[in-house]
Amino acid sequence: MTRAGPRDRPTWLVVVLVAIAYTVGAQLAFVVFDATSIVVLFLPSGVTLSALLLCPARQWPWILLTVAVAEVTVDVSHGLHLASALGFALANTAEPLVGAVLLRRFVPGRLDLTQRRHLLAFLGCCVVAGPLVGALVGGTTIAIGQDRAWVEAFLPFWAGDATGALTVAGTVLAWRHRPPPGAAPAARWALAVLLTVAVTAVSFWPQHLPLFYLPIPLLFWFGFQQRLAITMTAGLAMTVTANIMTSVGYGPWAALQGPIAFKTATLQLFLAVAVVGACLLTVGVAERDSARSDTYAERAARQRVAAVQSLTAQLARAPTSAAIAAAVAEGRLLGELCVVALADPEDGLVHTAEHRALARAARTGRPALDGDPANGRIELGVPVTDHDGPVLGALGFEFAAGSVVDDDTIAFAQTLADLTAQALRRARLYEREVSAARQLQQALLPAYATGLPSVQVDAGYRPADLTHDVGGDWYDVFHLPGDRIGFAVGDVVGHDLAAAAAMARLQAILRVLAQSAPGPAEVLAGLDEASALIHGARMCTVGYADYQPRTRQLRYACAGHPPPLLVTAGHGEYLWDGRSMPVAVEPNSRRDAELVVPADSHLIWYTDGLVERRYESMYAGLDRLAATAGAVVREGAGDPCRTLLDRMAHTGPATDDRVVLWISFNPDR
Repeated sequence: MTRAGPRDRPTWLVVVLVAIAYTVGAQLAFVVFDATSIVVLFLPSGVTLSALLLCPARQWPWILLTVAVAEVTVDVSHGLHLASALGFALANTAEPLVGAVLLRRFVPGRLDLTQRRHLLAFLGCCVVAGPLVGALVGGTTIAIGQDRAWVEAFLPFWAGDATGALTVAGTVLAWRHRPPPGAAPAARWALAVLLTVAVTAVSFWPQHLPLFYLPIPLLFWFGFQQRLAITMTAGLAMTVTANIMTSVGYGPWAALQGPIAFKTATLQLFLAVAVVGACLLTVGVAERDSARSDTYAERAARQRVAAVQSLTAQLARAPTSAAIAAAVAEGRLLGELCVVALADPEDGLVHTAEHRALARAARTGRPALDGDPANGRIELGVPVTDHDGPVLGALGFEFAAGSVVDDDTIAFAQTLADLTAQALRRARLYEREVSAARQLQQALLPAYATGLPSVQVDAGYRPADLTHDVGGDWYDVFHLPGDRIGFAVGDVVGHDLAAAAAMARLQAILRVLAQSAPGPAEVLAGLDEASALIHGARMCTVGYADYQPRTRQLRYACAGHPPPLLVTAGHGEYLWDGRSMPVAVEPNSRRDAELVVPADSHLIWYTDGLVERRYESMYAGLDRLAATAGAVVREGAGDPCRTLLDRMAHTGPATDDRVVLWISFNPDR
């Protein structure tokens, strides 16, 4: 198949060629094959299919319109009613269109029938599926217009169109990918056609002597000796000759008793199966010959190239030094065993005593061989160096006794070592970055106050970016004047270093505001003003509460943040009061709410990443959280926060950070 391009034939030329070829084929169906009695071999189905597969999609409407006009014209000229002609036009345009569309889906590039997968796709889409669609329409048209049983109309229509698509389109496509024949190829082609026509005519001459199978050995001989184009051409010649002989009264199918639909369908199927078998044999023999023509060295070279490409792809995906070492060792690209030793990050030495050649290569920085090639195993070691700098590690390979470890083998081993070195340099930079980011995030998250009266606090944080542990979600617990306790949870837009920096500044300002503000509403109002000075803090959400242990009074407010969950006696209830818009959204009236916390209850405050899922409402996530938290309380989990995070984990990659602040109110503390 081809796509539109500068070498496409002009549309007017395509239309003319299709009109001529289709009309000639349709006339053959009427004049030679007697299509007025029942549908027989229909060569134009292959004409239309070939045109669609060889032309760009922008020319398809013109091709199909040309086919429809030609079909109606020929049908009406032979005495068919206009309604029947229109039905056949629909069948003979829908059929190749379905086949071509399906084939382009399964073989999106250039079609080459000499490849087994392409040939099978062509047979399935264009010889089976497409004609089935055409037969559904055409068989129905015949059944209605000629008062025939639907099955008697459907089977020969499908068989005739399928055989026409197979032989005509198969021949055109097979020759399409061959160079123009010179004198010798043209002579072979002509001889194959003449020989096939002669053998088929002779074998289909007698009616009661079973010789009709004689063309099959000839086709299979072509399959062993010739290219697919020759085999396809011979199959087309056999199919046309057999149908002509049958239509004029010769051969076993002409004398066969029973409905004409049965005779027509079985003849086309017999011919189609013979052609398909010969084509599959041709492709199989070509594949065998191609495999035999490869030398052992060429196969080994291709295998090594493929192995290196595969290893390169694995190394590109491996994020850490350990993952890189595992990919190289498990690849088994050379020898019977591969050992990877990496330099210690502390002292830079490669510690190994099990592989002598590997140890020597790491120590000297040069390839090393060890062992007796004749009587024992051979060890090869190659260093993994950083641009002629420090040794990052070494690779060790083991070979069976009698193996030849030549210069090419050593060079390939060194290539593997160089690939490993490139990956290790990248991995070590990544590991240093991950370590720095993790330390930064842990430094930014507060160490919440301990020894708080009448409460137990547990907190958990899981970023969306698991590789860096960096995000904009945060929590805080701290002392307030008057023996009160402050709780805060916030969510800054983003999950990167910028979000983490904005989070740290916002959290620090909230702590300062909470020391003097009379209540949560005033704390949030102060954040509105302060956020103007913090890049990235606008539109963040914050939940803040203060708690007085003596009176068990909890005052809380939410600036666009999900409501806190209060779990009492294993039953969860969301606190929906005290809500207002996110930080720095104007105008914004802040308000708070209060309640007396029941004994032995739990307050769970979280960020929206815990409950939000794609393609699911927020309320479904809230219901899931309430049920899960209630179960965790009833079970008395020793680490409730971690348990909750595990059970609320996403089934796929997380898209947002998740924070959980779990406060247990215990009057005995």
